[in-house]
Amino acid sequence: MTTNRKLVVGILVFPGFATLDIAGPLQFFEQLEDGIETVLIAREAGTLYSRPPAGGCPIVASYAFASAPALDVLLVPGGKGCRSLFHDAAYQDFIKYHSSRVQYVLSVCTGSGFLAACGLLDGKRATTNKVAFREIQMLGDGRVQWIKHARWVVDGNIWTSSGVTAGMDMVCAFLTSLFGPDRLQQILNVIEYTPAIDAGNDPFAFLAES
Repeated sequence: MTTNRKLVVGILVFPGFATLDIAGPLQFFEQLEDGIETVLIAREAGTLYSRPPAGGCPIVASYAFASAPALDVLLVPGGKGCRSLFHDAAYQDFIKYHSSRVQYVLSVCTGSGFLAACGLLDGKRATTNKVAFREIQMLGDGRVQWIKHARWVVDGNIWTSSGVTAGMDMVCAFLTSLFGPDRLQQILNVIEYTPAIDAGNDPFAFLAES
């Protein structure tokens, strides 16, 4: 991929986020600082915690929904805190607005629940955390083709991953599609990570049946 400017990746942050859902992809994006600018966005700018009100990992969102810049990519993580926000009007408005304008929408883990609740997955293939599979599946009201045997799923410009660590594998595939395998391998060598390369090989798929 060639571009004259950096891609702006916006990562949604909310109270009770899953730390690795954000930190995993963010590590890869930061290795591409010459090609990607990452911004963290929350309902209100400031510090949010993975175990609210003030426990766990703190993350600082530099932008509020109302002040978020134009994005090229929107990444929506999951976490325990997202369940109460799937149908929150402010979150839905933010996701719908930016998803209609970005080049790509990515979700990690139960973050796909946000996309399903917004109707963005209607008629599409998608996946999610396998332990929470049945719960998230209900958000699609039968309009989403949820894939159990998938580490990640790509349908058009929407990428969805299975649980937590699968987000890193999805981002590896995503970055390969944008910047090529050689550039990705440079990143993998630096951070010493071996990603899953078969999107359909999910060793945790059996959990969706339980």
